[in-house]
Amino acid sequence: MKELSHPAEYIRRVDINPLWGKKHIVWELRPDVNILSGVNGIGKSTIMRKMAQQMEHENLPSVTITYEPSEADGIPFDVFHGGESSGLGRLLSRYAYCKADRQTFYRVADELFAVTEKTIVRTPDEILFRQDGEVLTTDQLSSGERQMLAILLTVLLQEGRPCVLFMDEPEISLHFEWQERLISIVRELNPHVQIILSTHSPAIIMSGWMDAVTEVTDITVEKG
Repeated sequence: MKELSHPAEYIRRVDINPLWGKKHIVWELRPDVNILSGVNGIGKSTIMRKMAQQMEHENLPSVTITYEPSEADGIPFDVFHGGESSGLGRLLSRYAYCKADRQTFYRVADELFAVTEKTIVRTPDEILFRQDGEVLTTDQLSSGERQMLAILLTVLLQEGRPCVLFMDEPEISLHFEWQERLISIVRELNPHVQIILSTHSPAIIMSGWMDAVTEVTDITVEKG
């Protein structure tokens, strides 16, 4: 996560003009959870990608991000794409140096993995699981389990700081019950994270976050 001299608390607004040369996006964001919805190909992932690129100081002339407070020079952020756990090794290598309180992380992991009778081993240096008396490495987890672990670690490593978490269709490979709990779990691990998420999953949207849904068409101004 990028370190900044004057980090923001959250993103207040994004302007993308133009998007694909014909649309103007104006999105006022909530400080907690923002769910971007719309049909395939309408631009959900493109909007999120352009936001992340601008936050990486790529200076895209078409993208303007307004932070809160407005004088901030940015905010740390993470990007997670559904169906991908390729970054798990990098996250695991940082785990030993994480200064966050791990008790909530351990409890949440045990609750999620209880369906397959796995419990996380309480060790400060590496992540292992115990199942039926056998100790398992993360390589022995299913793809869905590895993806959920990657999400949990991403949030744990934020160490409770204000930051932005972009999640592009995180429901891929996740069990339905995990989809239902996803946002609440992320917010429990870091109450100061601003979630910006795109999804096609009713489970994620209908678990108390209907008022956080924004249709791409509602933030689009057609250009003449």
